[in-house]
Amino acid sequence: MKIGELAERLDTTPRTIRLYEELGVIAPERTPGGTRLYREKDAKRLEVALRLARLGTELGDIERLARVREGCASGADAAASVSTLLGELKEWIDETLKDLNALKLDLETANALIRQCSRCRNKPNRSACPDCPMDRNVESTDLGRLIWDPDCP
Repeated sequence: MKIGELAERLDTTPRTIRLYEELGVIAPERTPGGTRLYREKDAKRLEVALRLARLGTELGDIERLARVREGCASGADAAASVSTLLGELKEWIDETLKDLNALKLDLETANALIRQCSRCRNKPNRSACPDCPMDRNVESTDLGRLIWDPDCP
């Protein structure tokens, strides 16, 4: 398939596809006129790379994963190198999941606080609503600190 077809299929842009080609994630064939032609294997490799990037994996790490086997002298060398990279990726995923779970709990706390204001007719500040539950409990949630500036009058 051509670059526009692949971009549409994967909901990305031709520029993004060319970037991943520069990184060595995919290597399309070319017609005598220079038109890139992508095979199913390219689409699948790019789909995985795009998913990793969307979830926050750095491009350099994606490139290393895609190219790790190129420099290996043996299967044993490849296994060791790939295992190391996969272990690093797993550690990053574990840390990211931990952070996301903490953020989710904090979001639930902030949402419970702000829902208490759902019927309040006062302006959302200290002077208009001195008994505001969000203001009283802002320190219980990091997102609350972002949403509700305690220095605001």
